[in-house]
Amino acid sequence: MSTLSRVACVLGEEDTLNGWGWRVVWLGLCLGAVACGDSASSPQAGDCEATASCENAREGTPDAGPPVTLGNGDAGSPGNGGGTPPGNGGGTSPSGDAGTPSRPDGSGSAPNPVAVGETIWLRHEALPGEDFAASVAASSDGQAIYTASMNGSMGGPHLAAGSGARFVLKRFSASGQVQWTREYPLVASAGTPPDDVWGRLFMSVGPTGDLYLLTEVHQGSVDLGSGPLSGLYVSRMSSSGELQWSGSFSSITERVLAVVASREDGVFVSVRATYPYAPERQCSLTEGAIYRIASSGAVVWRTRVGEPQCDGYGADVVSLAAQPGGAVALGGSFSGVLQTPIGSFSTSVTSPFFGTLYPDGRWNWLKAFSQSHGQVTSIGSSAKGTVVGAGVLFGGSFTWGNDSLGTVPSFLFVAESTGAPRWAKSLGRTERPVVAVEPAGRVVVAGLSRDFPTPAPGSTDPVQNPQLFARRFNLEGKLLWNRFFVRSGGPPNLFSEEVVSAAHSGEGNGNTLLFGHFSHTEDLGKGPLTPTGTDTFLLKLGPGPEF
Repeated sequence: MSTLSRVACVLGEEDTLNGWGWRVVWLGLCLGAVACGDSASSPQAGDCEATASCENAREGTPDAGPPVTLGNGDAGSPGNGGGTPPGNGGGTSPSGDAGTPSRPDGSGSAPNPVAVGETIWLRHEALPGEDFAASVAASSDGQAIYTASMNGSMGGPHLAAGSGARFVLKRFSASGQVQWTREYPLVASAGTPPDDVWGRLFMSVGPTGDLYLLTEVHQGSVDLGSGPLSGLYVSRMSSSGELQWSGSFSSITERVLAVVASREDGVFVSVRATYPYAPERQCSLTEGAIYRIASSGAVVWRTRVGEPQCDGYGADVVSLAAQPGGAVALGGSFSGVLQTPIGSFSTSVTSPFFGTLYPDGRWNWLKAFSQSHGQVTSIGSSAKGTVVGAGVLFGGSFTWGNDSLGTVPSFLFVAESTGAPRWAKSLGRTERPVVAVEPAGRVVVAGLSRDFPTPAPGSTDPVQNPQLFARRFNLEGKLLWNRFFVRSGGPPNLFSEEVVSAAHSGEGNGNTLLFGHFSHTEDLGKGPLTPTGTDTFLLKLGPGPEF
């Protein structure tokens, strides 16, 4: 075991509303997994939007509150790129190592794994070239897991570029075994240098198990099985990976930002639109918009997120979450003016916002934070429509209801289905947070944290280097556990380590899926793992004892 694996377990207790004290307990073998708690009582069941959706809070059970908020750290830039699939144009041959199944006793690198969210299984495949994660999702019964990624490419989350770049789709069983792999190469247009082709990829899984893909390819094309696709297309595939249809749904230049399958029918797509140059305005107007596309591929509606603006101002919805009855929740950031039928907001910076749309595309409610400089990076929804989200701040403060978090680098919040505030928590020095929300409202938030405690003496990893993490909260805001995935080495300003996508497993048992990429030796719960370059990982976390 490496020196870095012998780390401190940290228990956080809220000393004041805005401050934290930390107790460090040095254990022989902790391996980065800790449980947290404090002395404040949890909200009672009657405080919940619907008591049937809330966990039963124990009498006197502490609400752990936010993690450490000392220091400012670098909030980083949340990735919202998208990638394109490379591959063999719809090939069906399985590929890849299914990984090593976890031991029957659930043993891993974490002590008492049931108490802290064990890594049930981990899948990592070392492939030539660079690999970047895009999306993970599970079928509604939890028996199938799907991932979308990019291989052999330059780029980043959702983004593929250059010769040899390909989109990769995989299906896994609930136990993590690879069931099939599809690869789709990006092909440069005639006369275009091969390194100039680039594209973006997003994926979501519908309630019937069908896959929805959003591909956006420039300076070239991708073939999913029905011929070359260039530009922005939505495609539907069966659960076996066979293409059902592909269609173009936009007549103007639009860039895909997010996608989520509806709980009723079809898929929601977020775009940033750019109109042709308007001489009377002396600019090219831009706007954000949400589409609802039926399972047949027909456009049901398109709703603007703010009015068109000049000079690149506008609203970017970078995360979507399907809600009950065919509604959708959304989150992102806006600049300039955010003007909608239910309210208008203006900002001098880039400010976070979130809201919901009715199934017919009308605005239900909208919350904007004009005095904050930041972005909502991830949105989720419970089975009853409770909205959970996370975001980052680059300046200003974040206040949600009675919770004033001050100038925190990152935050987690919960809103009732009506938009009324429930609670907000600081996530400390966290970068690029993503959330996975269970139907009952419990949430796992994951990302990069600079709040990892000082490593054991002799370690080469300096304080405040970012470490991947996952934390689980219940719907009342109680922190159930806090898990660090310890990295060996790497610069303090690295940005290759990332949990790009998170999702509940669909099994109904509190398990969570994390999909991302890493470029340095990392302990993701099954011992140190060394990538060949930038490699993707997929893991399933257990819920801990309070499910």
